[in-house]
Amino acid sequence: MMDLTSTPRLAPGCRLHPTQDVLLVPEGTLNLTGPTRDILARLDGQQSVTAIIADLLREYTDADANEVQGDVLRLLERMEERGIVRV
Repeated sequence: MMDLTSTPRLAPGCRLHPTQDVLLVPEGTLNLTGPTRDILARLDGQQSVTAIIADLLREYTDADANEVQGDVLRLLERMEERGIVRV
């Protein structure tokens, strides 16, 4: 279960395309929209979700902190359910 103290990483076989907004997964590709790429790019298995959110808030200075927190947690939970993100 993903929470603010989790240290997520991309699952083996999953990686961001170096020049396009897609995630390469064993089954093919997933198109990434909005800040999804920025979130997934921070998944190194060392940073907590809280640290990732703080980093995003430094980049997106006009964003609402509560909204960013909810969006990040929902995205990571969905990706974890699909086997794309691991804790």
